[in-house]
Amino acid sequence: MLVTGRLALPFMKLKMKDGPVELTAPALMGVIDLRHCTDVLAQALEMQELGATFVELGLSASADYASAQDELALVVPQVKHLVEHISLYVAVNTTHPEVMSAAAEAGAHLIIDPNALRAPGAVELMAKLKLPVCLVFDQHTVFEENTDPTGLVSEFLYERIDACLNAGIARSALLIDPTIGMQAPIEYRLKMMGRLHTFKSFALPICAPVPRIIPQPDAYLSSHPSAATALAIFGVDAGVSLIRTNTVGELALALDTWQACTKSARPFKLSKLIVKRFLRKKKDEPLETL
Repeated sequence: MLVTGRLALPFMKLKMKDGPVELTAPALMGVIDLRHCTDVLAQALEMQELGATFVELGLSASADYASAQDELALVVPQVKHLVEHISLYVAVNTTHPEVMSAAAEAGAHLIIDPNALRAPGAVELMAKLKLPVCLVFDQHTVFEENTDPTGLVSEFLYERIDACLNAGIARSALLIDPTIGMQAPIEYRLKMMGRLHTFKSFALPICAPVPRIIPQPDAYLSSHPSAATALAIFGVDAGVSLIRTNTVGELALALDTWQACTKSARPFKLSKLIVKRFLRKKKDEPLETL
């Protein structure tokens, strides 16, 4: 499993079926939208080469959740294929219990639920599957003017975490994504990024999707990734353990460069790995592992 040398985080472990994964340094999860990807394996392998530790599969063509039938037909077969050919942990983005079950059978390592296991039977199923799950704040929430979203997000996550623990899901198998959806104004989304440090009190790994938080699609922002890079660095500094992104290369280089500038506090071998990213030829020089 590839490990990148990034800013150290408070000690955390994520309970996976093959053993615990340490998240003492921020990890990248490459996001692949299967509605818009023609070669899933090639894209996943490229993300792996660029520094991802996880890959996320899903159907996210709109703000509405995809149907279970579409996900069973399009997502689950790709899970099985990737598990057989890559070393990344494979995550599935779904709200449907039947898809969670099929994905687990196909070899998925992690479930990301934008409905935070609120579908009937979802919590009980995940307790049986014993897969880790990321509880995502309700992306359809509409905030009233002048509302501070932090309190609403905290209340929502507290309730969902309690539901999971009461159903028998281990705390070490939970992650949280407290960011808010595209339904909210951009100033609210940025405000939540500014408050991410408050969620460290949950003592769970924090996920953040970048650049989904900013307006997309936007021609100017798409050609100027500096905003997404700034958000990723800010998020990691605030305690984010896992960045979910479709721009793995940009963010991996940014985070690694940042840590290279603080290498005096890092192990020498780790610093050498970071510098190697600047010198390697992408196709001919595979990354070292630690």
